[in-house]
Order: sequence, then structure tokens, then C-alpha cells
Amino acid sequence: MIFEWRIYNFIENTSKLIAFDNFNYIRHVESILIGKTQFANNGDVKICFEHVPSKNGQTLLFVMGLSFDRLAWDHRFLKPFIEQGFGVIRLDNRCSGGSTFVKNFGKHAFSLHDMAADVIAVMDASDVNKVHAVGVSLGGMIVQQLAIDFPTRVLSITSMMSGAYIHPFNLSVQSYFTFLKMGWSAALPKGADDMEKYRAVTTGIWRVLDPKELDEKDLSWIHAVSDYQYNHDVQIRPDSALHQVLAILRSESRYDKLKRLAIPKLVIHGDSDPLIQPEHSKVFVDKIPNAQLVVLKDMGHSIPMQYYGEISGVILKHVQNDLV
Repeated sequence: MIFEWRIYNFIENTSKLIAFDNFNYIRHVESILIGKTQFANNGDVKICFEHVPSKNGQTLLFVMGLSFDRLAWDHRFLKPFIEQGFGVIRLDNRCSGGSTFVKNFGKHAFSLHDMAADVIAVMDASDVNKVHAVGVSLGGMIVQQLAIDFPTRVLSITSMMSGAYIHPFNLSVQSYFTFLKMGWSAALPKGADDMEKYRAVTTGIWRVLDPKELDEKDLSWIHAVSDYQYNHDVQIRPDSALHQVLAILRSESRYDKLKRLAIPKLVIHGDSDPLIQPEHSKVFVDKIPNAQLVVLKDMGHSIPMQYYGEISGVILKHVQNDLV
């Protein structure tokens, strides 16, 4: 509890230094949406999501990582799934995008169990009983917890750039430096105006997460999403990531409970991930039966366009086995 309290104090103090002024989220973002913006209620928490209905009776649900909203799942990455007839749901986790920002974490702390329940609220609002759940980073942890807490609602899981138990003592020095560099990118943006500064923040964070030079296609997409987020007041909140980190720290190891689940489990990781090293995924497949590991050469803690085809292909093969 002392450790959590110190991190909470760090969240409150840091947020005052680096938070942006305007976080009055409006509820519509044009052009880069895949479907109508909708909301689901989990108690007092509203979760923003989009849903493309299924044509083949199967739905994939995509959960993003720390602080990032659903738009980080590029609509072009999702296109092959929709073209194959799968339903697609992507959502904003609590404390990101258009979903409820939980204030005063010290009094209203939440865990991965709560975030998994948010997903169920979205599924219920979409009238979808079962999903193939795909999550990246924090999202990978959420879909793992989803399968544990609601086993009858999950057909398979895909855990990307993640792990089944992340805590302060099994992260590398590189992980901590990466967190610091992400914070530095958010705290010291450079630009002629607020919009340009926000673009610099998001681009800087992506550069930290990907060890390679971003090509023009990646930069063009990052800038487009950043501009839409800024223009529609759905910016990344620096304190969101810190609140969500606390949710991870409040959660227990999932290894033993995942072992008991018979559903297919796909694990994807880049071999150059600076934030959550691929060793976490290797431990996952060593400990969890029926888990398949795919390691992608030179990929960091992001999904650059050059990997879209390979990753979507692996996921499609993974979920299509359930259709046979």
C-alpha cells in the first residue's frame, strides 16, 4: 500500500505539470471511425466504442494499451477482418479517449478486473455474446483477465507485447528508461502552437516505443490521428497512463488461472520491444498450455504499417480455426 500511495502522489504531481488544458471530450470523431460512436455503461463508468456487425457470426474485439484510445487500432489494420466477414469492436479503455476519466484514483481505484467488466458492458451493448479478444500491452492483460473472469464470453485471446504478470520487480532497466523517455516526450513538447505541440507529444511517444526510424507512412498516420484527437478534444492524457499503471500493479498473476482455460491463446511480440521485453511472452507460452508464440523481427512496442499484413494474417489464421 505504501508503494501504491507513493505512485499515486507521483501521478497527482506529474499530472499538474504535464496535463493539457482541454479535456472536455466530445462524442464524435469523423473520417477515421469504422462505425458509429456508441457508449456502454459499467456502473458510473461510460465506455466509448465502435461496432461493425458480423457477417459470419464471429466478432473480434480490440483493446488498446496504456493511455492510447481505440484510434490507435488503425482502421486499415482492421480492414482485412471486416472484409472476411468478422464483426469488429474497438473501444476506449476507462481513462482514455471518449470514455470516463476516473478522478481521484486514491478514492476510486480500479483494477484489471474492472477494466475487463468494462469490456463485457461493451459486448452487452453490442448484443455480442462471445468474442475473439485481441489486446496490446495493457490491452493484452485486460483480455487475459476477461477470459479468466468471463470464460463463457471468450472464444480465444491474442495477447500482444504483453505478459501475464507485470510488476515493478520483473521489469528491466530498459523498461524504466522507456517509461521515463515517454514522460519526457509528453512533458516537453515543441511546436509553434498547441496543436503542433500535441502532434509532437504523440509522435515523440511513438518514436520512443519503436526503435526504428518511423517511415513517412507511419508518420503520416500518427499525425492524422493526432490532429483528429486534438481537433475533437480526445487527446492522450498523460495522467491516464499513470492511473492505468496503478490498475496493473493492483492485479495479481494470471498464470495459474490461464492454465485452466482450454481456449486458443496466441502471443505476439516484437524482438526489439523496449517497454515490455519479449521474455515476458516467452514465459507465457512456457507456462500456459495451448499457447502459440509469434516473435516479429525488429518490431518494438507498436504496430508499424510494415507489420499489418503479417500480424492480421496470423490473427486471422488463429481465429478461423474456430470456424472449422
